[in-house]
Amino acid sequence: MRELSVYYCPKCGRYGYYQLVKNATCPNCDVKMIWLDMRYQDFMDLGLEERDSLIIQKVMDRHASITGRIIDADRAHNSRALVASLSAHVQELEAENRQLNETIEWMHQTIWDLLRKNKSLEQQLSDLSQPPHVPD
Repeated sequence: MRELSVYYCPKCGRYGYYQLVKNATCPNCDVKMIWLDMRYQDFMDLGLEERDSLIIQKVMDRHASITGRIIDADRAHNSRALVASLSAHVQELEAENRQLNETIEWMHQTIWDLLRKNKSLEQQLSDLSQPPHVPD
């Protein structure tokens, strides 16, 4: 004969003793109960308050991830945090924009300097290529 195992409801915390997993359904919530990783006899050796504390802790541990997701969603929609994050991002973009504008100004200045030098060299070449003017 199979030994009894302890199961608890993840919703309401009710616990029960079953031999087969398929029978472990919460009579209150009608949901599948979860096996408590503890021998039946060890569970029975606990006092009533210790059992309740253990079950409450197990239910809380299971719902910790749900609570975390709710808090994370709340944090994501927190206006102050969002504004602070966006403000920091805007400052980064403005700094990057200033740097790019300085680079563009430098490039324009370099191009204009090169064009002036090129025009000056063309003028010098054209002056050298013309025959000297001999006075009459």
